[in-house]
Amino acid sequence: MPFAQRFLLAAALLVLVGCSKTIDDGGSDHVDFSNPKRVVSSIFFAARTGRASHLASLCDPEGSANQYAKRICHLQVGDADWASFVENFAEGTLTGEPRITGDRAMINFAFGKSGNESETMELVRRDGRWFLVAF
Repeated sequence: MPFAQRFLLAAALLVLVGCSKTIDDGGSDHVDFSNPKRVVSSIFFAARTGRASHLASLCDPEGSANQYAKRICHLQVGDADWASFVENFAEGTLTGEPRITGDRAMINFAFGKSGNESETMELVRRDGRWFLVAF
């Protein structure tokens, strides 16, 4: 599948909305925006569980996200790209620690059908919360 289609599918996943526990705790759709790793991990959570309402909250509220990040943030279960998103992000994992410089963070992750493709997500911090800006 072309990279652009995989990206669109990932964007849809980011639309999931939060609950009482964080996604890292394994039980809900609540994103911990205080940590770039948790923001990116929430994309994989959506692909694995089909709980994607939080995806809409992942992009920079100031609108600086690129088209690929926006695709993730606008993705919803049932969209034409949902199956591709699941295929490409359900096996996603973080492959390192965030590299933070000021209010910017870069974090590497693996994704793809077998979880063996590498990519970097860029985030921006706004009022103490991390948001997606580039993929």
